[in-house]
Amino acid sequence: MVRRRLTLKRIDPWSVLKFGAILNVAFLAIGLLIAGVIWFVIDRLNIVDQVCGIAADVGFTNCGVEPGPAFRVLVLLGLLWVVVQTAVLVFLAFLHNLIADLTGGLAFTMIDDTPGSAARGETPARTVTGSSPSASSGGQRRRDTTNESTAAHVLGPISSRKPTPSSAGGSSSRQPRQTPRDPKPGGGTRAR
Repeated sequence: MVRRRLTLKRIDPWSVLKFGAILNVAFLAIGLLIAGVIWFVIDRLNIVDQVCGIAADVGFTNCGVEPGPAFRVLVLLGLLWVVVQTAVLVFLAFLHNLIADLTGGLAFTMIDDTPGSAARGETPARTVTGSSPSASSGGQRRRDTTNESTAAHVLGPISSRKPTPSSAGGSSSRQPRQTPRDPKPGGGTRAR
């Protein structure tokens, strides 16, 4: 069993917009399909005619439901619902990002209890293996990653990072080299 501690620090609003719009359109299609099936059953059982007969006995003079206009109204209301619901999801993503900036994000622990997770070389969440030339056990070292951010997951293992020219050879913005000055026989200095 392998435990991983993850922190959700940012939700991309653009991906929430795309995912939410597609999900809400799918829900709209499912809802319209269910409404069509229900209308088909109501129409076949002549429930509308029976209700109109009861309404005529009570005193109503005009009764009836046209399926075309009713379905159009249902589609328009569903499209309005898709737009509003998608906007609410994007707003909640922005709200999460603001709150996560203040609190550090939403931390949770995942447990991988699939058989063979240790055989695949997965390590517990508190340790990460990386290479170190000075380590005595085959070049491997372990370090605590409890308080590290999720950027380590994005950047990859530590051993795969290549040194940049500025970190390998010092600062890239060096001062120009000054020439040494030789003393003059008279006590002054002159430049070479």
